[in-house]
Parts: sequence; structure tokens; C-alpha cells
Amino acid sequence: MEAAASWPVFECLISAGWQDPIKLTNLVVAKEPPFGGVVCCVFLVDLGCLGPKEAFVTQFRTRAQYETEFRAVMMNHEPMVPTEYPLAAKIISESLRYARHLGFELPPRVGATLDALGPLEAAAAACQREIPLGGTDGIPFYLAGPDDDVDRIMATLTRTCGKGKFHFTIPGTPMPRDFFA
Repeated sequence: MEAAASWPVFECLISAGWQDPIKLTNLVVAKEPPFGGVVCCVFLVDLGCLGPKEAFVTQFRTRAQYETEFRAVMMNHEPMVPTEYPLAAKIISESLRYARHLGFELPPRVGATLDALGPLEAAAAACQREIPLGGTDGIPFYLAGPDDDVDRIMATLTRTCGKGKFHFTIPGTPMPRDFFA
């Protein structure tokens, strides 16, 4: 993975509605290794609270294979748009910083995938766009996922933010009337 950090990026894709911090954002960073083919770093990012939730690296023998077996599938699954690498780097680094501020650590697979990108700071510094973090009002927002340890996450938010100082939605349970913890 460390060798991949020096390979050139030829394409970045991002969820079309990434600016909505209460939705999860998919990011794809496609790189060209010197031996040919394509290596993709894929991230699922929660701008509302948890930062990079999941990530993986996958490899394709040719660009055509990448285009048909991965890119087309991603585009059919969710509208994605091309973006510049500095924006992708800033989204990952800012969401990671925010999650750590709230008491959350990087999941292991995300850390391994970050190794394939290399240092994010220089690329992120080249992006002047503001990254929306927290809910629509800037207050931490937690949308529970099917594999989340909801009790641990809620306890962490209560400890770091304080009771009533964050929003949350847990599917399958009645929504609190005021949306506050």
C-alpha cells in the first residue's frame, strides 16, 4: 500500500450530493500503478459525525475493466461526479479530524486504505472549499448504520458533546420529537 502513495491519480469521483452533511459520501480515488491497470481507493465518509467509516482498496488489470466492472456499477448505484484530488483529500482529512475531536478513532481498514493515498495534508491545503461538518446546523449529527455499535457511539457523543448537544437518527426507533439526544 505504501508504494501506491506515489502513483499518479487519474480520476476522483464523489457522491453528487456530498455537501449534505447528514448523508454519507462515497469517494473514489483511482490511481495508475507503473505496471499498468488501475488501483482504486474507495471511502465511505460520514461528515456529520464519524468521519471515514469504511474504506477498501481494489485493483483492476486494465482501465477498461475498471470502467465496466467498477466505475459503471458505482455510477448506477449512486450519482457521482468527477472532482479534484485536493477536495477528496480535504474531505477525508477534515472529516477524520472532526471525528477524532468527537472521540472517534479511525477504523482499521480505513487506516490501511489511507496508506495507499499517502500524506493528505499538502493536497488538502490546495483546496479552498469549506467542508460541511456536523448536521445542517453544524451540530454533530449521527445517523446509525446497520453495523454500528449504537450504544458505544451514543455514549461517546454524550461524553464529548454533552446531553442534548447533538442530533441523531436511529432507523427502526421512534424519532425523538425535537431530534436531540
